[in-house]
Amino acid sequence: KIELSREEQLRILTKLTDAVTFERYLQTKFVGAKSFSLEGAESLIPLLDMAIEKAGRKGATDIVMGMPHRGRLNVLANIMGKNPRKIFNEFKDIDGPHSDGRGDVKYHLGYHRDWICEGGRKVHLDLTFNPSHLEYVNPVVMGRLRARMDRSCNDPVRCGLSILVHGDAAFAGEGIVQETLNLSELEGYSVGGTLHIVVNNHLGFTTPPRQGRSAVYATDVAKMLQVPILHVNGENPEAVAFAVELALDYRTEFGHDCVIDMSCYRRRGHNEGDEPSFTQPEMYRAIKQQKTVRQGYLEHLLELEQITRDEAGEISKKSRAYLDEEFEATEDPSEETPDGDVGMAWRRYRTGPDDEAGEVPTGYDRDGLATLLEKLATLPEGFGAHPKIKKGLGARLEMARGQRPLDWGAAEALALASLAVEGYPVRMSGQDTQRGTFSHRHAVLHDMETGATYAPLSQLSESQAPVRIINSPLSEGGVMGFEYGYSLSYPDGLVAWEAQFGDFANAAQVYIDQFLASG
Repeated sequence: KIELSREEQLRILTKLTDAVTFERYLQTKFVGAKSFSLEGAESLIPLLDMAIEKAGRKGATDIVMGMPHRGRLNVLANIMGKNPRKIFNEFKDIDGPHSDGRGDVKYHLGYHRDWICEGGRKVHLDLTFNPSHLEYVNPVVMGRLRARMDRSCNDPVRCGLSILVHGDAAFAGEGIVQETLNLSELEGYSVGGTLHIVVNNHLGFTTPPRQGRSAVYATDVAKMLQVPILHVNGENPEAVAFAVELALDYRTEFGHDCVIDMSCYRRRGHNEGDEPSFTQPEMYRAIKQQKTVRQGYLEHLLELEQITRDEAGEISKKSRAYLDEEFEATEDPSEETPDGDVGMAWRRYRTGPDDEAGEVPTGYDRDGLATLLEKLATLPEGFGAHPKIKKGLGARLEMARGQRPLDWGAAEALALASLAVEGYPVRMSGQDTQRGTFSHRHAVLHDMETGATYAPLSQLSESQAPVRIINSPLSEGGVMGFEYGYSLSYPDGLVAWEAQFGDFANAAQVYIDQFLASG
């Protein structure tokens, strides 16, 4: 157990109060509207608060998060700092048919902010946009964080953190979860460990666990990593605080994922228009009698004489007054904080019609290309490449001298090399991408005697940008999602995912439809 100070206990109570007040406020002001309530799982709010504070103390400067619908509005308001009036405007559809809040879009929006920790340290928070395929945001989050780490961080375990919030049924049922876990400790994809939080209300819409998984626990898929899975009662906020402390200490020490399985309940139906007792009558008879997490924790603090009812009342009054103030200002458009984090990396880019951008010169000096190709075809002294590789490199030397026309592999190598020497990073991944499915690339060579490797694209000049050619696991969706996320935080580099064949791309179709096309 950990011993919490009175200040820490009051902070937990305040966060629980904010969570409860926000849910009730939405239901009072927007009767019958869907909000995918967090009620029953309100401990998620102090959990995230504690995780961010702890990560900040450990040195994190960037936290990238992904989560489903359940509780997303509450997280946006009480963790991400999205102005409640903006959320209220989205419910009112103030902007009419062009409103970003129209329909169910408000439950998919991302946001970003700078969080100032108790000790004054600044941490940048980013909640990633997410479509209805709930778990598919997972590798996108990891890719975004890895790009930031590659850009500016020498200690990935301490400078950044990815937090993924899951539903229990989705964590057990969606294969993209396994793909994401499998990426977690691979050299080209690791982000120093992800904190997974499973909001486990023991129900997937109407499907109970016995119909939704063959395993005992929703988190059993995470056993593949041999990392801690902490099962904690969400109605005991101090136990949740202990789980957060332990999980992030483990992650900092070992650089691996950690999973918190927070057992809780869902007070309402899948959404506020759903009637859960149609299919779970016994469960919902019990839930109707269940006190809120805040009530239970307040009673605990009163019993310990750590707080008075008057102090608790003041916390509630202040939380309600803030929402009243924001609601009264709902039609005020002055709050213009952008939802998506374009960040510094995107500042010099702009949107608009293509013909407004003008032509961009993409040619390259012929002598410069010849010099690059000669470097690409030259092995270091004593490197014992395969005889067929040596023959192929000899052919490339002839191409460099104008004695043979370029082939596809040489042309591609020159395209990548010319970007790198001009300062543009290159990242390409996929199954067998280093050699190339058709033995056309050979971006990474292997010594036949020692097994040592040599990457010609990384040996062009001392000032070149990094070139990363990565063999991916046998995964299409997870890897494409990761590279898509990476590209969001690295617009000034070439980021490519290579599908060996068209039917490989079919397995990544969710990212094509719901991320690439819609973006």
